[in-house]
Amino acid sequence: MVVSLNTTFWSRVFLVAALFNYVIGLPIVFARRWSYDLSYVPDVTRDAMALRLWAGFGFAVVLIGIGYHIVARDVTQNRGIVLLGILAKLFDVVNLTTLYAWDLARPLVLVPAAIDFAFTIAFIRFWMLTRTV
Repeated sequence: MVVSLNTTFWSRVFLVAALFNYVIGLPIVFARRWSYDLSYVPDVTRDAMALRLWAGFGFAVVLIGIGYHIVARDVTQNRGIVLLGILAKLFDVVNLTTLYAWDLARPLVLVPAAIDFAFTIAFIRFWMLTRTV
């Protein structure tokens, strides 16, 4: 671990990431129809299976937020969770941007995609700072 790591700063970054995931994920889990309608254009199916899969996605977002919360409590531990977070955020950036580009999602989805992109950059920076020599 790099000695000069500002643990307070990084702890706050991961706490904000956790809170962001909760804000995005919990409405998907508990208000799946509303959040689905907000995110996707009317031509995209609203069948029961699509809504169940959407809720499952929301649950995964919340779980990843719990991972960020764990990292926030002690940024010197659980580095593997950060790697999973990088991959999850990259997936969201690519997926949401692609869905928008294909006219399946509303422009609103680009907001979490942009925020996830910023977190991805931050997490990669953290990953690089904390690599062992």
